[in-house]
Amino acid sequence: MTTPLQTRMALAEIPDRLEALRMANTPTNANRRTPDEPTPAAIVNTPNANGGGGLGMRLDNEANVVQGQDFVFSPLPSPDELVIRQRGRRRFTTTFSPDKPNGGSSGSGGSSMRSPFQRTPTKNLQLTSGMILRSSPRKRLTMGSTPPEPTPIETYSPIKIATTKQLWPGTPIVKKLKMDDRPVGQTNTDVALPSLLQGLSHQQLIELIVNNINNTGDEERLRRQLPTPDISALEQELQYAKRLIFKSLPTSRLCKKTDAAAYSKAAMHLNEFKRTLQVQAKRLHDATHWDALVDYVSMAWQCVATTPNWESHAHNAVRRQCFKLLACSCYAAIKHGGMRLGQTRLESLERNLREWSKDYEDVLSCVNALQRTLSSRTSI
Repeated sequence: MTTPLQTRMALAEIPDRLEALRMANTPTNANRRTPDEPTPAAIVNTPNANGGGGLGMRLDNEANVVQGQDFVFSPLPSPDELVIRQRGRRRFTTTFSPDKPNGGSSGSGGSSMRSPFQRTPTKNLQLTSGMILRSSPRKRLTMGSTPPEPTPIETYSPIKIATTKQLWPGTPIVKKLKMDDRPVGQTNTDVALPSLLQGLSHQQLIELIVNNINNTGDEERLRRQLPTPDISALEQELQYAKRLIFKSLPTSRLCKKTDAAAYSKAAMHLNEFKRTLQVQAKRLHDATHWDALVDYVSMAWQCVATTPNWESHAHNAVRRQCFKLLACSCYAAIKHGGMRLGQTRLESLERNLREWSKDYEDVLSCVNALQRTLSSRTSI
């Protein structure tokens, strides 16, 4: 059973323990204490003037037991923790000056304290100890006894001249190839020139030829070498479009191939056939190759004549439009080409025009133009 005296003595120790746990705050006038002012614990533990026991008497064993029990419930912090608490917040420097190499500072004192922002110095092994960092023993035995001297890093440039470099002694020399941004056709000399020209577009070929003509003599020599345009590729494309028309027709023997039902299936391919004919004829007309245009009309007329002849007059509108287009192209070739078409070609065309009049009567206008051309040659 604890006596009231023991309780008062245990409570007297609380201010000292709170004083020890108190963090080092900035002193103010309110909590400032003079050096000669005694603490509450000192007042309690000081004996009275009469020498009596009072509060300043010695603690007996029971008081020590109570004090030990109090320590269990409120242990004192360790000295390291007290130092950390009393350290407070870090005070940053107001000026940011570079660190001195030897740890000195401005002024005569020369403090050796390090700034909070100063980094821990590192050792330069190659400068201090002279030790050379090497690779693994297996790599040294394979590639050479000593490593090569370090070379400065060079920036890569695509237009750098080709150089040779040996990475390790005893290894083969590595050659840096020169990078070139020119087209592959200009740098790849292993491929034949005709193969490279096949990949160019029609407009690129025209620009290539025109840009290489320096004077009038080169142009005249090139004109004498120009051949007649080859229309075999145009014929294959036109035959393919006609083949699609017949493939769209019904294959059953119970169905007719020239009625309205068959036309509805082939109408799309007929329009595509007419479009192909227009594009090819316009290409030769714009190029003013009148001799090739006459040859193309002779070929295309037979192709149009073999297309299906539908039962309905309205369904044959595409067929008549194709014949009209070829007749106009033939008339333009005779008018602009004239005697430059050649006598053999004109005589063959005259025989064909009389046969074509059975398919399209308006082609007789081409016969009249051809006769005028032949008569003008006779008069000359």
